[in-house]
Amino acid sequence: MKVDLKNKVIVITGAAGGIGEGCAKVLLENGATVIIADITRDKGQEVEAELSKIGACKFIHLDVTDKNHG
Repeated sequence: MKVDLKNKVIVITGAAGGIGEGCAKVLLENGATVIIADITRDKGQEVEAELSKIGACKFIHLDVTDKNHG
C-alpha cells in the first residue's frame, strides 16, 4: 500500500537493523525523510548509506536510555 509521506520527517529509534530498519525502508519508499537513530554507530552508518540510495536518510548515534548521550 502506497501512502504519500512527502514533506514528512520521521525519527526511528533502533533502526540499525531488524524491524526498525525495515520500517525506515518502507517509509523512504513512500517519500518520507527518515532519521535513523541507534546505539550501534558502525551498523547505523552502514544502514544510512544503504537507505540513502532510496531516499533522504540520516543516521544519528543515540542511546535513548541515557539522557546525557547524544
